[in-house]
Amino acid sequence: MADIAVRPKWASPPGETILAVLHAKGMSVDLFRHEIGLNESQAAELFAGVMPVTPLLAKDLSRLVGSTAHFWMERQKQFRNTLDELAASEPELLEWGASFPVQKMIESGWLPKPYAKTDIAFELLDFFDIESVEEWRKRYPARLGLTKFRTSQVLENDLPTTIAWIRRGEVLAENIECGAWNRDGFHACLRSLKPLSRESDPEKFLPKLRKECAKYGVAVVVARSINGCAASGATIMLNKQKALLLLSARFLSDDQFWFSFFHEAGHLLLHSGEPHIEYDDASTSKQEDEANRFAEGVILESAGESTLQNMQVNSFSIARLARQCDVSPGVIVGQLQFRGRISPKTFNKFKIRYRVGSFNL
Repeated sequence: MADIAVRPKWASPPGETILAVLHAKGMSVDLFRHEIGLNESQAAELFAGVMPVTPLLAKDLSRLVGSTAHFWMERQKQFRNTLDELAASEPELLEWGASFPVQKMIESGWLPKPYAKTDIAFELLDFFDIESVEEWRKRYPARLGLTKFRTSQVLENDLPTTIAWIRRGEVLAENIECGAWNRDGFHACLRSLKPLSRESDPEKFLPKLRKECAKYGVAVVVARSINGCAASGATIMLNKQKALLLLSARFLSDDQFWFSFFHEAGHLLLHSGEPHIEYDDASTSKQEDEANRFAEGVILESAGESTLQNMQVNSFSIARLARQCDVSPGVIVGQLQFRGRISPKTFNKFKIRYRVGSFNL
């Protein structure tokens, strides 16, 4: 059964009445949707109030659930009127909803397509699992103070869009079962994850990466960001026992992906519990530098930074250092380019390029 979104308590959709009657009759949701001719997604939308009760559906509800078709149409009308009244009485709600890239969120599968324009704000309330704009302010912008995310200075960073991306990561993390947060265990496991960088197919290495990190309370999620969100990675403690490590995989190459992963792991290990958001100030710069050094240290473990700085750069030495560090040659090339030892245009043949679809984003 697909997840059923929860409507704000002050706007009860016909689906709540349907579920109550089904419970009273002892009829399962699966049997109901089969008898009425709806798939899982459609049934979830009906219960959530996203799918409206049409005259034809009202007749089927009368036959299967009970009461009259007129009752179900009136129930739909009541719900619709309530939403319209709420939207009219709370202009801030509509203004808040308009601040999000709703169409892009729908196209990315983050939101269902609303049946009416005034539904947009209510779909966003469901998406964030809140009941008011005030609750959103308290729960999300304030929560970003506990989030560390790396951004690209050449991309615009829009706050509502970035928060929506982080919320998408939270939603996906709910489906990842994790052990209790174990800082030492997570730190120790990072070295064993490095050989995964040599795997060219994310569909093969990502499940292994998730499984290993989940043992220590870290839910690894890859969710493509949408235009307006410049974040490439984020970490947040979802609760005392579970952390989210979120990656956008915007740059589809092994050097970028794995450096971002180890960088975010560094934030979890070095700065967990500390309020952080990337600003152009000394405090933020210091934490970003610390996370960068942490990632570099993990990648170059067994060889050391001096080897990278002093080596004579050629195809043979890159491959040899990659074997010594137990990472892909592309990751070593990325480190050489980052330090300015080689041009960003050279030795890119060593890098693994990922397909967007391979992450199932």
